[in-house]
Formats: sequence, structure tokens, C-alpha cells
Amino acid sequence: MGRRSPLAHAPRPALKGRPQVHFDGAVKAVSRTPIVLATDASVAGDKVGTGYLATTGETGLRAHAYPQYLTAPRVRVVVTELRAVYWGLRRIFAAHPGRPVEVRVDNLDALDLLHEWQGGGDRMPDGYGTRLRSQGRRPSLVKLQMYTQYTPGLTFVHEKAHVGNPLNEAADSLAKLGLRSVRGRVPTAEIPRLVPLWASGALAEYRRGRDRD
Repeated sequence: MGRRSPLAHAPRPALKGRPQVHFDGAVKAVSRTPIVLATDASVAGDKVGTGYLATTGETGLRAHAYPQYLTAPRVRVVVTELRAVYWGLRRIFAAHPGRPVEVRVDNLDALDLLHEWQGGGDRMPDGYGTRLRSQGRRPSLVKLQMYTQYTPGLTFVHEKAHVGNPLNEAADSLAKLGLRSVRGRVPTAEIPRLVPLWASGALAEYRRGRDRD
């Protein structure tokens, strides 16, 4: 099977009762080995956004309404941070199966859960339901838990937020871009232009910093 087109998924139109934005793309890789994946989340009221960027060029964002009755605000942040990891890893595993991946996460509560799952734990964020979703789909965090337990060469490290790391800053910016779009502040039609532009710039900066070291 050939590799996905750089614009494999255009933004999805808003659904009745649940606006959402979804975009996955690819830009020029900074390196193939090792794979470093940065993920982040942004939460504002009942809207949430996620973003990811990998050194292999895969990048994307998602944003949608998150019913407030499902979890408390603090837990909603952890759930969204973990979903960002899930979407990034799912993309990396599809494009680069069997390759070691280092995931950089800036939320310590999410990182604790990831490490627990790697050790065989099954604790979920408070209030997160593990029942099957529509059409018999497993919940995304249940699938992420399985990734962490059964994928060799997968590591999770803490990346301190907002200290200038290009990958982390880009993931944060993408999550916020998705959030602004789903809240109607950025046109959805701009997403296919902005995501590759921001991702390419971040990877170029990351490459320059690595070359200086």
C-alpha cells in the first residue's frame, strides 16, 4: 500500500449538533530515525482541540464539542491530552510500522497514566466511559492503552511546556488552531493551508537546533 497523500484528509464539515474539525497531512521530514512525536491539547469550555507533529512529517489536528456532563474540567484536559497522543500514534503506526517512537507530552497527569498503562495498569481518567461507542468502536483511550502495553520501542517523556521547543510549540499551536476553527474564529477552509505551513516551519527550526548541538 502506498503512502498517504500529503493532504489525506480535508477538514470535515460541521455535523448537526456537534461541530468538528479534522485534518491530517504530511510535510517534509526532518529525519526518519529516531521518530519523535509531540502532542498537545487545548480546552475552552465545552470545546476541545488536539494537535500533533512528528519528525517524520506527519501532522494534524482535531477539534470538537465535548459535552460538559461527561467529565469535570480538569479531567477533560487529561482526556484531551491523551487523545492527542492517540491520534498522533495512530498516524505514525500506520505510516511507519515497527519503528521506535518517542512521544513528548507536557501534561504530567496524562504522562502518569501512560506510564501506568505501560506497566499493565488499567486506570482511566475519572468519569471516562469504556463502553463501546457507536458501531461497536472501542473508545480512543482504550485503544491508546493497548498501544502502550503492546507496542515495543514506545517511550513517553515529559516535555516542559512553553520553553521554546519547536515540536511542542507547534503541537500546541495546532491544537489551538483547531479550537479556534471549531469556535468559528478561523475559517475551516484555511486549515489545509495553515497546518502544513506551521508544521514545516517548526520542523525547519527543529532541524536547525539539532544541527547546532
